[in-house]
Amino acid sequence: MTRTLIAIACFFSLLSCNNEAATEKEDAAAPLQQWFATDTLLAWDCNADDKQRKRILSAKDSVPFAQAFINGINKTYSETQLKYDRVSGDTVYVSIENAEWLTNRAGSSGAEQYLSFASLNLLETKGVHYVTYTFTPGAHARPATWSRKDFADWKTDSSSAQ
Repeated sequence: MTRTLIAIACFFSLLSCNNEAATEKEDAAAPLQQWFATDTLLAWDCNADDKQRKRILSAKDSVPFAQAFINGINKTYSETQLKYDRVSGDTVYVSIENAEWLTNRAGSSGAEQYLSFASLNLLETKGVHYVTYTFTPGAHARPATWSRKDFADWKTDSSSAQ
């Protein structure tokens, strides 16, 4: 009886080892996910008050479509929804249909934070050098075009992704 119990215990022990080995082999054989194989991306986080940015995603390839960044921005700031309009040359055009939160409720600092965050991320789109916003102006924000030059004096956090 004891031999039978030992044999069963050894069998289950070997079976669990084989399952782990199979899982490790499957994990090793599975292709790594491409960083752009998602529909939601963010490359930067920032603090507009301190004029400091932190790269949270650094990849070897460029993202060819702005929509992945727009999805990331909209997920981060659910108070307002950025909408892709078009890309023309080196400019991405986006709009905010209901900009009440941005223009009148977020305050000047909140509006600057949002537009800085959105611009930093959208400027990561391949071939894009300018971001043009269209929305109804309000007390704290108005439509404008942003470029990398707007961030020339910003500091980059030393713990940024490489």
